[in-house]
Amino acid sequence: MLIAGSKAVFGRSPLGLSLVVGGEEVLTAGSISTDPNTFEWVTWDVEKYMGKTAVVKANASAPMSYGGRTIPRGFIALGRIEQGSKRLSTYLDEYSVTVNADKKYILIPAANNGSNSRLSVFCGENNILGIAQSAKPATDRVDYYIPVNVEKYKGQNLRVVLTGVKTTDLVYGAIRTSDSIENEYNETYRPIVHFSPEFGWTNDPNGMVRTPSGEWHLSLQHNPYGTSHGNMHWGLSVSKDLIHWKDYPDVVAPDELGSIFSGSAVVDHDNTAGFGKDAIIAIYTSAGRGQRQSIAYSTDGGYNFTKYPGNPVLADPEQRDFRDPKVGWIKGQWVMALAVGQVIRFYGSPDLKNWTFLSDFGTGLGSHAGVWECPDLMSFDYKGQTKWVLFVSINPGGPNGGSITQYFIGDFDGKRFKADPLPYPLWVDEGVDNYAGVTFDNTPGRKVFMGWMSNWVYTGQTPTKGFHNSMTLPRDLSLKHNGKHLVLASVPSPEVYAARGLKKDINPVISTDSKVISPILEGNKGAYEIDATITPDAKGEFYLTLSNTKGEKAVIIFDLRNGHLKFDRSKSGIVDFSDSFAAKAVDVALNTRPEYKIQLFVDKLSTELFINEGDMVFTNCVFPTEVYNTFEISSSDCKLNVKDIAVYELK
Repeated sequence: MLIAGSKAVFGRSPLGLSLVVGGEEVLTAGSISTDPNTFEWVTWDVEKYMGKTAVVKANASAPMSYGGRTIPRGFIALGRIEQGSKRLSTYLDEYSVTVNADKKYILIPAANNGSNSRLSVFCGENNILGIAQSAKPATDRVDYYIPVNVEKYKGQNLRVVLTGVKTTDLVYGAIRTSDSIENEYNETYRPIVHFSPEFGWTNDPNGMVRTPSGEWHLSLQHNPYGTSHGNMHWGLSVSKDLIHWKDYPDVVAPDELGSIFSGSAVVDHDNTAGFGKDAIIAIYTSAGRGQRQSIAYSTDGGYNFTKYPGNPVLADPEQRDFRDPKVGWIKGQWVMALAVGQVIRFYGSPDLKNWTFLSDFGTGLGSHAGVWECPDLMSFDYKGQTKWVLFVSINPGGPNGGSITQYFIGDFDGKRFKADPLPYPLWVDEGVDNYAGVTFDNTPGRKVFMGWMSNWVYTGQTPTKGFHNSMTLPRDLSLKHNGKHLVLASVPSPEVYAARGLKKDINPVISTDSKVISPILEGNKGAYEIDATITPDAKGEFYLTLSNTKGEKAVIIFDLRNGHLKFDRSKSGIVDFSDSFAAKAVDVALNTRPEYKIQLFVDKLSTELFINEGDMVFTNCVFPTEVYNTFEISSSDCKLNVKDIAVYELK
């Protein structure tokens, strides 16, 4: 059949042709061309229906009414139909290849511009992926290989099935096995001291817990079958020092309840759930037809999880946005903070299985410029008084566009959170590339935070290859007073300093012009920390500038006259992947101080600026085409006393 036309029908009923035999629709076909006006051959294999009467049926829908407008749902065009013994089409509804699992991975050539496909891997009748996963098999180029871990099936024959493949595609005939992933790990923007997945997409950090054995476990929103958002699993990476991470197989995979969205994990010290003392319990959102909360448990220290057969444990069919459970043991019960539309809802439970509604929080408070997500409720001791902090991420609606995380300070009585009267919204991080961050469970005396280091406005377009996105450095949180009111203070976790290598001391300088450090480091690999204390003699402007030999530069501007901190990345390197990335400087309020103690952490694609030991943190990504190896402190209108300058290699 020669077919042209639209591929989709405004997200509604099917559009295309079907073959009806004996009153049953047995085969379907639609347009396969990227141009709806181009005809291409599509072939049906009808051998098993030979001798029977069949009808070719066109499936189309009438235009729909939406917002007072009539919207066409697409079209289908049939140029020719014939029978024959030769396949005229290069298109295969289903491409199947049998592979012996003689090595650790099956590698499937894929590309960012690949055609959308459904991937399954069968051992007998069992799809070892759980359910079919979205994939983009390579058509005219190979950007990366999808690695399917088949260690558990060593020596067995597995059947790899992809839908919508052409015999002319590069993936055709090229699926093979390997003992390594074979994607380029040390690509240009691969961070050195920040977590990034070995392969695939990541967004929110999930299931963050320090295990009873002392390991740091980071689960994450992960797509193990591609570099774009989709196929949401919980990945797993483990660290002994919060800096260097080792990837393990994903621990929670999609099922009949849906994709695995964000959530948390706790150590059940007292076996309240009945899965065993010190079992690690994951609490996550099952995102299918609606959003519901489910649990899974691990009795081997967090490396393998079993889903609770009674899932979901919490549902509300009236709520569309009902997700991201953050759970902790508070005042003699498990308390869940859950994002529900534009509020945070609290639930209580004795056993993590049976939940009771406690209260709602948030109406009329803080920023409601975007949907509320990823809450976290935690307590702090401040001068002998217990204070509570509630995180709420919002997307979009950040003051500089896109996603950002706000917080509230107040009191929690075990049922209700009451916010102190403060000048909300208050931001966890004033930069544009820190979102959905939460704290680790089971860290007595500490609140250790990590966030997703990107922004939903442009995250899908950033110029990485075999992986997408990374996490912030770990940070220890506390409360401090800024001279006006309590604020959340965020400083690098002590483990960060253990990553310091070579130290380069710089002589202090008093100058009306500038202090230049070039090179920042000999043999600079792109990860370093720059510390300094800067005392301006007047309320003018001063600048921190990172640059390279290609003229690319990222400029941090302290505008003391107007009380602003800005980040100009318009000439920072690759910026044209998104109109929103560098269209204007990031611009936030700055508390003016007599002096500014700065810690600037740079790592390939990121800058994290900590000011005055918790006053402010400012995280923004950059994509220079070579590492920044010159740093300048300068001012155009005030004299700067600069002291305690030091540079540390990070490794």
